[in-house]
Amino acid sequence: MLLHHTNNDQAVDALLRGAVDLHCHSGPSVMGRKINHAEEIAEAEAAGMRAILIKDHFYSATPVLELIKRHRPAGSGLEILSGVPLNNALGGLNPKAVKAGLDMGARLVWMPTLSSTNHLRIAHYYNLAGKLGMLSPEGLSVLTVNGILRDEVKEIIDLIAEHDAVLCGGHLHVSEMYPLFTEAKQRGVNRMLVSHPTFWIDANLSDLRELASMDVHLEHCACMLIDCPSRQFPAEELRDYVEAGGLDHTILGSDLGQPTNPRPVEGFRSVIKLCLDSGFTFEETRQMTSSNAARLIGL
Repeated sequence: MLLHHTNNDQAVDALLRGAVDLHCHSGPSVMGRKINHAEEIAEAEAAGMRAILIKDHFYSATPVLELIKRHRPAGSGLEILSGVPLNNALGGLNPKAVKAGLDMGARLVWMPTLSSTNHLRIAHYYNLAGKLGMLSPEGLSVLTVNGILRDEVKEIIDLIAEHDAVLCGGHLHVSEMYPLFTEAKQRGVNRMLVSHPTFWIDANLSDLRELASMDVHLEHCACMLIDCPSRQFPAEELRDYVEAGGLDHTILGSDLGQPTNPRPVEGFRSVIKLCLDSGFTFEETRQMTSSNAARLIGL
């Protein structure tokens, strides 16, 4: 399936032009960030990227980004996108926050990330909220104690379907995502995503195949794969992830902007180079770094 493509800076530059990164962590944020929104936008635009989506775990960047967009010069080809994170700081599984965000222009809704019961169970060894001077989070799950999808989650799903937005599983456990995405499909959601499924989410290769068969896109993140302090997996595992989930459902995002990691555009360049070095063709790399994400987000 994968033919070797001789890598060079020219090919990486060409692939960066038109790239779509749905996982940028710029600031301001209560968490430390290496880059602010204006700097990230400028760097992405200079690289010729097609779109970036700004993510913060504690607030929706939508109002800020909508204001920035109104004051940008005409003629930019860069789409600036945002979403709504359903963590404690925004009221948890809060349909009102979802409606407000989507009405303002958000294109994606994340189920709980840092506030998810799954995340807190795995990350029990550090108290992030305490370090940030915030209240300790209350663990959130989309399921009741009886394993039934919560009514407020169904209301959120309906809002996502109404706005034709993307439903992302956040940091829920993969076992929670199956009933979530099954219900979402039944209620008319056509755009579904799992970020870094093999990290926090606990998905294995069989899960990747099953999720892709449900038309869920799988976003593997540069911060997990490239040479940086947050790296979790050998670069060679990317091939296994792509072959399990299929090229059509694989997306690469940066998930970068943390103080000790590369800046998002720099990291995205590195993950493009990784793809070419790993034997993916130019066209396959373009699909994973641009066209799949563009189709998912509705560009």
